[in-house]
Amino acid sequence: MPALADTFISALHRLESDRDTDTIASLFADDASLSNPLVSYDDGGVDAAKTFWSHYRDAFDEIASEFRAVTQTEGVAFLEWRSRGSIDGEAFDYGGVSVLEEADGKIAAFRTYFDSAQIPRAHSTGGEGSGRSGKPEIAVTGKKNGEDDLETAQREAAEQRAKGGYS
Repeated sequence: MPALADTFISALHRLESDRDTDTIASLFADDASLSNPLVSYDDGGVDAAKTFWSHYRDAFDEIASEFRAVTQTEGVAFLEWRSRGSIDGEAFDYGGVSVLEEADGKIAAFRTYFDSAQIPRAHSTGGEGSGRSGKPEIAVTGKKNGEDDLETAQREAAEQRAKGGYS
């Protein structure tokens, strides 16, 4: 697992700097699951990983993550991180923890935990190089009133927080 955690961190940095989704997606098993507080892909494998990481990167104008601690046990790695960047020119700084579960040298499950209220919501489709300009390169499912899955999840999380709880 040490090599896989290090490889994941390196691939994430490539995704953040160069928008390289192929490298990070290739680390996932064919039946891998991925989730964060806003979206979840169960047993989607490499295709789901590519969609998950494309959505992640396209949400930001700029983003860079640093890892404060990596703790590993047999088949599981816990990564504490902090990400900084901008969305529509508004700076953000948020932190969280990600869990990687390994099976046969691949990531079988990826879960990440953070407070979504710490991230500003995008107000435009983004500018040149933001990844949010023009039409999305990936199919967006679950549209509701013109919202994509991430927008719906963000709205629902905000409504839940307004009621005094979290989704």
